[in-house]
Amino acid sequence: MSVVFRLPDLGEGLTESEIVSWKVAEGDEVALNQVIAEVETAKAVVDLPSPYAGVIRRLHAAEGDTVEVGAPLVEYDVEGAGGPFAPGGAPAPAAEPEPAVPEPASPEPAEPGPAESSPSPKEQGEPAAERVAMLVGSVQVADGRRPKRAARTFEQTPFVRQERRRVRAFPPVRRLAKERGIDLAAVVPTGEGGLITREDLERSAAGPAAPASRRERVSGLRKQTAKAMTAALAVPHAACFLQADVTETLRLARDLADDGAPSPTLLSLACRAILLAAKRTPGVNATFHADEEEIEYHGRINLGIAVATERGLVVASVDDADRLDATELAEAIAARASEARDGSIGVAALTSSTLTVSNVGVFGVDGGIPILTPGQSAIVALGAVRRLPWEHDGGIALREVMTLTVSFDHRVIDGREASVFLRDVGRMLERPALALARG
Repeated sequence: MSVVFRLPDLGEGLTESEIVSWKVAEGDEVALNQVIAEVETAKAVVDLPSPYAGVIRRLHAAEGDTVEVGAPLVEYDVEGAGGPFAPGGAPAPAAEPEPAVPEPASPEPAEPGPAESSPSPKEQGEPAAERVAMLVGSVQVADGRRPKRAARTFEQTPFVRQERRRVRAFPPVRRLAKERGIDLAAVVPTGEGGLITREDLERSAAGPAAPASRRERVSGLRKQTAKAMTAALAVPHAACFLQADVTETLRLARDLADDGAPSPTLLSLACRAILLAAKRTPGVNATFHADEEEIEYHGRINLGIAVATERGLVVASVDDADRLDATELAEAIAARASEARDGSIGVAALTSSTLTVSNVGVFGVDGGIPILTPGQSAIVALGAVRRLPWEHDGGIALREVMTLTVSFDHRVIDGREASVFLRDVGRMLERPALALARG
């Protein structure tokens, strides 16, 4: 009987998935729940198990194709020798083949040496017990008598001297090659009779030709990112910048790390400051609904962390981040980043964030203007920490300085609100005791 398996909804209301790779081919016999394909949807790569046991009759999509939810994906043959089913509807278990026992090799009889005595009459009258080779696990136990070792032979390879190609060039060309340090034997001649010309020297000095340009099909995560960034450009962006002295915050992170217990990081302390400031400026944790002409102010703060993976950039959400302290935030951020990089993160964690932080400082840059994640009103970029001459206690001192940037949806918040929010974050990073005292 032929059965068609249609692509299911692998997430929350997703409409399509891309076939990353097939784990089976047409004609293969598969078991129930065997992984048959690797698919990507909403920036998550997941394994697709087989809902049937049987033989693959037809694959309806190729690797790299985008398949709509509900469209035919795999056609099975669930009857016959390829994949019989038990009477109850479950696949019948396959019989385990009995392990083949190899026949023992016939050893050559040992020749008695001059010092060996002849067997006794008793020994001659009783037949010797036959020792049979047997399998223990997957290791064959021999009968104790070693076969004769074949004599080793060595083939002699004659030495062949590599003869250098005879170089033909006029004296001016030879002199030019010597001045430029070019080995004439390595130059491909184009002159008559194998003559090396000046043009050949120039070509050799210029090196190999530049590689040809190439084009790649946009798919998977890059395709999803392109759609999101194109949609984001429809939002009126604006940005504010602030340089903050984070020396005290760094000192706090080091002091807490010396305890040996789990401790916060500079990133988690900065995120903690952003979360506290967001409660005082709720517009940075909101969504503008253009069709309804409404602004939705979210009650929860699901903090999205931009994570660079081998497949591209993803935003992994730490839900209810405002309920976590800095140490718990550090652990949650590390766990989400690890899941994003190994591809085990769920779809919900990739779509639930309401406010995003991008730590571009890990790449050694001072800052940038990040693009809003669709549906969000703000994104904060953290730049690299630089030791700079800075005004401190009425004098100039070397201090640890970080550039903070906030991009925001100007339909939701204006420049004053964005500046108040960013200044609030900067004050807490300059004097982290404020966060403890005021919350």
